[in-house]
Amino acid sequence: MDEIVLPPRMFAAGDEPVGERVNSYHKIKTTRSIIAALEPEELEFLSNSTFGRILAIDDNPPFSGAFGQHVIVRLLKVNKKYEFWFLFAGNPVRMSLREFAIVTGLNCAKIPAQKKKKNPLKEKLYWNELFGSLKFCTVETAIDMLENKVVKTRELRIKIACLAITSSILFPSSHTPRIIPEHVELIRDLDEFLAFPWGRASYLTLASSIKGKDEIALSQTSVAIRGYVEAIQLIMLAAIPELKEEVTQSERVVIVDTESDGESNTGAEASEDVNVAGQVKPPQATKYCLIPGHAKTADSECKVFVKSILDDPYEE
Repeated sequence: MDEIVLPPRMFAAGDEPVGERVNSYHKIKTTRSIIAALEPEELEFLSNSTFGRILAIDDNPPFSGAFGQHVIVRLLKVNKKYEFWFLFAGNPVRMSLREFAIVTGLNCAKIPAQKKKKNPLKEKLYWNELFGSLKFCTVETAIDMLENKVVKTRELRIKIACLAITSSILFPSSHTPRIIPEHVELIRDLDEFLAFPWGRASYLTLASSIKGKDEIALSQTSVAIRGYVEAIQLIMLAAIPELKEEVTQSERVVIVDTESDGESNTGAEASEDVNVAGQVKPPQATKYCLIPGHAKTADSECKVFVKSILDDPYEE
């Protein structure tokens, strides 16, 4: 059988930059805060919505900035604008809109044309109905509004939670994300908001950010990428299941890694439920981790199974 000829690599084998991390603006603790601020019935509603899978944060390991950096510098050069191929264990792994839809569960249909308002001068800004006189609203402030029951009606609380989700998970552009005004106007109709193809919009943000990185940008110690960066790791986990490791209650896992600048990550979360001698704890939910050192070894040894294109739907 003839050997498959791959596209050229962004960096030659062995010459990949040894950076520290891909810097994700999404912080998992923010997602946990959104979840904690909701009433059980509100959380159930959102868990059954288009955002359900991205809220199920314990189903997969927390994002590893170190692993993200290892993957992103192993890009292959392809001509398709919104398609990427990463090399792992000698095999290419595709990330396109299709794979993004598979791992996130988000609606990735075509973005509809913007509706024209009948009389924009007479229509009050919906921002004022949700956030009053605030000129801007950070996601942290929105979460505080939910926690402190500043907003009491179920529909308004779900709307504010949705805005926090899109602003901090799907379209974060800083470490202190703000509610995006354009999303506020769209959420006048909650059903219309939930039916919007957030997956395609988020993927285009992520893809444009990656495409904007040249060899010099990718050679920096820290590489900042906008959008739902975690999707890169989710696709790699789906393509290489062995990277997803289970954390048992009896073992202490310490991973030297950071999710983003100024934020410590996986070590604390992976070890917080370790049993203390002499105490009996109730069974805990299974937790997962991705250990960058193990992943890098698996890549260099080329002994793991790699699925270049995910099945639809992909099954573990």
